[in-house]
Amino acid sequence: MFKKYTARVYDKLIALISENQKEIGRIVEISKFFSSKHYIIFNSRSYDIRNVGFLKNDAELFNSKGVIYFTDLGKERIIKSGEEVRIYHFKLDKTNRLSEKGKLLMEIGIDKNRHKDSIYYVEADDSVDDLLILFFLYYSTQEFNSIGGDGD
Repeated sequence: MFKKYTARVYDKLIALISENQKEIGRIVEISKFFSSKHYIIFNSRSYDIRNVGFLKNDAELFNSKGVIYFTDLGKERIIKSGEEVRIYHFKLDKTNRLSEKGKLLMEIGIDKNRHKDSIYYVEADDSVDDLLILFFLYYSTQEFNSIGGDGD
């Protein structure tokens, strides 16, 4: 069974909204002079996002207890750290997909016919953690993911 969400992009944030119009969480950007910082607000908690690696193409989601999820763009995967390590594989394309052991867990598509604010359509398996949905939404909407694509 799949859950359906919409993600609405506003000026400096993306809000993830459930089918019954309840806000699940948000991705927020804070800009300061020549840098910006991102974080996720979920269940009244804040989780920081740090871009790391060569050309800052990877991301880590963490809180005071340590890293929760991190990406490995070279191998197209997201890894859940901690006691129950899990490895998810992703494909970034017109529709971004996340799977585990060959089973499709999530798809993210965009409504490109809109002129102002973008809307993403997210479908995720019931088993997928909402925090992982927010992190994959953040990662799949970042401009740096186009590095190394066609034309390079």
